[in-house]
Amino acid sequence: MPAISVKSIALAESQKKVLAKKYVEIFSEITNVPKDRVYIFFDGHELEDVGAAGIRFSEHPSKAWSKFNEDEWSKNPEIVERIKKAAES
Repeated sequence: MPAISVKSIALAESQKKVLAKKYVEIFSEITNVPKDRVYIFFDGHELEDVGAAGIRFSEHPSKAWSKFNEDEWSKNPEIVERIKKAAES
């Protein structure tokens, strides 16, 4: 049972859906392991628990699209369309 582990700030469900599909497809294609045998685990962290350059994201939020700012980026039609296209490809 191969497993893919994704550690990041907490992601929105729509993001996890696309990432799971793509990661498993690529892994299966490259290794010839059936997709239903590839497991994926998402380990999403709160902003207080993640940082860069010595600063926690809760103190200086990242501009990356994530669960924490989903209410902002999910209203942007260009971003929503990018995620939809990624899910379809």
